[in-house]
Amino acid sequence: MNQFPMSALVLVSAISPLSAQSNDHLPEVVVRASAGSPSTSEDLESALARIAVVPGGAEVVDSERYLRGRSSTVADTFALSPGVIAQSRFGSDEARLSIRGSGLQRTFHGRGLRVMQDGIPVNTTDGAFDMQSLEPTAATHINVLRGANAMSYGAATLGGAIDYISANGIDSPGGSARVEAGSFGYLRTGVSGGFSEGSADLYASFTQQNQQGFREHADQNNQRFYGNFGWRFNDDLESRLYFTAVRTDSELPGNLTKAQLESFPRQANAGNITGDQKRDYELFRLASRTLLRQGDTTWQLSAAWTYKDLDHPIFQVLDYLSNDFYLGLTGTRETTLFGMTNHIQGGVSYSYGLNHASNYLNVGGNRGAKVAQGDQTAINVESFIENRLELTEHFDLVTAATAAVMRRESERKFGTAAIFANDFSNFAPRLGLLWDPAADTSFYANVSGSFEAPSFSESTTVRGANKVQTASTLELGSRGSRGLLRWDASVYRAEIDKELLTIVLDPAVPTATATINADKTVHQGVELGLELDLLGTAWNEKADDRLVLRAAWTYGDFRFDNDATYGDNRIAGLPPHLIRGELTWENAAGWYAGPTFEWVPVESFIDHRNTFSADPYALVGFKFGLRQEEGFSWFVEARNLTDEKYAATTGVIENAKGKDSSQFLPGDGRSVYVGGQWRW
Repeated sequence: MNQFPMSALVLVSAISPLSAQSNDHLPEVVVRASAGSPSTSEDLESALARIAVVPGGAEVVDSERYLRGRSSTVADTFALSPGVIAQSRFGSDEARLSIRGSGLQRTFHGRGLRVMQDGIPVNTTDGAFDMQSLEPTAATHINVLRGANAMSYGAATLGGAIDYISANGIDSPGGSARVEAGSFGYLRTGVSGGFSEGSADLYASFTQQNQQGFREHADQNNQRFYGNFGWRFNDDLESRLYFTAVRTDSELPGNLTKAQLESFPRQANAGNITGDQKRDYELFRLASRTLLRQGDTTWQLSAAWTYKDLDHPIFQVLDYLSNDFYLGLTGTRETTLFGMTNHIQGGVSYSYGLNHASNYLNVGGNRGAKVAQGDQTAINVESFIENRLELTEHFDLVTAATAAVMRRESERKFGTAAIFANDFSNFAPRLGLLWDPAADTSFYANVSGSFEAPSFSESTTVRGANKVQTASTLELGSRGSRGLLRWDASVYRAEIDKELLTIVLDPAVPTATATINADKTVHQGVELGLELDLLGTAWNEKADDRLVLRAAWTYGDFRFDNDATYGDNRIAGLPPHLIRGELTWENAAGWYAGPTFEWVPVESFIDHRNTFSADPYALVGFKFGLRQEEGFSWFVEARNLTDEKYAATTGVIENAKGKDSSQFLPGDGRSVYVGGQWRW
């Protein structure tokens, strides 16, 4: 890897939403009032209040939910989140992460979502993101806004936004030490601490993780440091500075055929071993948010700089050195309009990314002769505005829009790397209605647009994608709590134009495929989360004991729409149904125990021609432990107790011709994990 530059100046400042969530898992819809005083420190209660007035699918994931078991991958973090498909590729941080079919073509890294830390994007400027840079144990909660409900963040992608909210010295004082260990050489340790003194507070977290992995050639080693420092200058001005450092090394075991998966799922693809395929990188990030209140108006300035040095031996050795810069300004104001309370917010942002890309022949994982070198430049200028008008005490009208101008440019300096310069622009409106007849129940409807420019991974293939993917989405739903039941339910239909997919370039030449813009496609589905106390105690009442059934059902029907080549075939990549849940006894003293389950009840196609598929599967596990605010907490968790052989996720190809091929990524076999945490 290249030497990290010793000097780099960054001006950073800030955005701050609001935050909240109880220790229970589905967001409890409380009052629809304002979310409290703005602050750079987003607390759980404020987040819950803000989510309660979103006219669409949204959730706050309390960290206490996933900290009751192994807390490593996005599959661990979002296991009980309706609408979020998170599939670990080989038991490591690398995963498929998708909402409403976002980036379903992408079987590596991420695309189609805006992923953020404290309201500031961690995506590279071209839209891609790395799961390895996310640290769930350093967050107090995670905001998930599905689809166009993320326009309040300025996000316009089909999938929406996920925002990791960092712990700080105010809401997380004291110290914590956590250890997790288990099967396949898994060991994860972490220490964190925070304190506040007068107008200042400080928080820092460090984690170290190693694992050999269920499969051969699947070793992983990473270290992550997260820190932030806040300072309140006076009652109307405050700022927070964030620093992130990540070092991650991951071996890649590769894809297997279905026959190999069924016979010996622990093996690696032979080519991955020969080429010693890996994905290693170092990342450094500085960011900040600054907040200024002027009467009824709050201004938030945010900025960030991210440096990443990637060493990635795959079919070639990719050596990428990137710098991404972000600067954004938002304003919020609460006034009256025609005698009704009115909330308005808007913002503009500028992001610039420069990637120095070099490709070498892969000689046993080492660099051979250089075959390509060039610079890739991405630029985004984005703006948004959102207005929420309280028409009556129980009825809100939300109008919003986002617009962007984007540029993607690749300049060849050596070899045969692609040369292009594409400019994109688009506009997406949104109209939403929210009706909450009771303090604990709401119903909503919205219609919205979305758009997404191709990332460099899509642009640099043979005849790469050169148009913006756009969509129009209709969504209906409800969330709330009534008696012993809590729910979060949405149905949606998105009609997409120019979706980014790997399809045939010329029907007369079936072997000529690339990731380009498809014609018309449709994504539609159901996102349903339930919490039911089988002992019959209402959620607004205290109980010494509960027996809670939690389940998240994500249904996605993603199809071509009367396509000349594919007709109405299913788009490959994601399972139509994904059902995850648990049945746990929970005691007021913090004890919990019960089975967990994951069920994919139907086959999942690996190709757009729908000729070959992964099999259905069902997994069962068990966990028990004790979770306390202070003192010692612990857990024991068993997974895949029946030692099921299954594909956790698959590759995506244009045409499998009905034959088995190396597109299957086996899930972990039977495993046991234990963990302990001391908080003081």
